[in-house]
Formats: sequence, structure tokens, C-alpha cells
Amino acid sequence: MLVGVSAILIATWFGKVNGLAISLAVVLPNVLALMLWRSTENYVRRASAAALIIFYIPFLAGFILLLANNKNGLRWIIALVVIVACSDTFAWVSGVLLGKHKMAPNISPKKTWEGFVGALIFTLIGAGLVFQFPLHRAFWEGAVIGVIGTITSTWGDLIESALKRDMGIKDMGKILPGHGGMLDRMDSILFTAPTIWFAYEALRHFHWL
Repeated sequence: MLVGVSAILIATWFGKVNGLAISLAVVLPNVLALMLWRSTENYVRRASAAALIIFYIPFLAGFILLLANNKNGLRWIIALVVIVACSDTFAWVSGVLLGKHKMAPNISPKKTWEGFVGALIFTLIGAGLVFQFPLHRAFWEGAVIGVIGTITSTWGDLIESALKRDMGIKDMGKILPGHGGMLDRMDSILFTAPTIWFAYEALRHFHWL
């Protein structure tokens, strides 16, 4: 798994989209074959977990590398970080101050619709500003991406919470105990990175960059 994850990320950096697609197509079946060779016990469960890990971490993280390895890559990474930071921060602040209606009580009891609306508003503004100044794009472009980024960021949080709840664990790792682990800090970025990359590609395709 470690070799496969590293191979996907390296191939993505040097081969861009083709590198990501081809490396994923090579790594996944080989990992599944090696797992089968080692043991057939609980194979479906183990293979499903391996496929999820490969998709969840190196595949989604590959879009961060695609974004960074392009024209004005650093500025686009800043846009990604600003969108996710605004979404996570203001969802929490709005939820603490105004939260009454639970969004998904069986998955993440602290998430509220009021928090989501607060995140939506402030992320729209934050994304619009970061698009207008560092990227020298139109405010409305950033606002649209900010709205979509808030949705993907929220989905990332909920999916990661659902995984932890299903596995019966509090933290995904020990690096950041009490914060859900390192993956809990990265889930929003992993799910939002493809959105920002798609925005970049759409703007470039239509000669707006």
C-alpha cells in the first residue's frame, strides 16, 4: 500500500492527469492481487478497504498535486486552503452561536444547518476575495466555487465521520489526538481539491485564464 500510494503521487506530479489515471489503474489491481495471494480470508472486506484507502487518500490527494503543478499553482493552492478554512471555521462558529437544527445527528451530532449556512456565506465571500486579488479573477467566479467548495468540504467531514463511527473509533490517527487525527484535518481538503482543479481546467479550457 505504501509503495502504491507513493507511486500514484509521484506519477501524478510528473505525468499530471494521465499519470494519475494510469498509476491508479496499475496500482489498484496489483494491490488486490497481492492481498489475494497472501490470504483469501475475509477477502471482500479487506479488498474493499484497500480500494477505499487508495481512492480516498492518494487519488483525491493527486488533485492537490495537479493544482500545484500548473500555472500560478501556489495561488490556486492558497485558494483551496482559504475555501476549506473558511468553510470549516465558520461552520463551527455559526454552529456554536446559532446552531439549533442538526444536519446529520446520527453521523456528526455537532453539525447544524445554521453552521452550514454560515459557512456558505463566509466561504462565498472569502473565495470571491481570493479569486479577485491573488488570482486576479472575477469575484463571482470565486463565489460560485466557494459555494461548491462548502458543499464538498461538508461532505468530506460527514463521510470521514461516518467512517470513524462505522469503525467504532474516535481518532483516525495519533498525530493529532483529540482532533480526530491527521485525516480529520485533511478530509475537507481532499474532497474539495477536485472541485478547485476542475474550476481551473474549466477556466483554462474556455480561454479565461
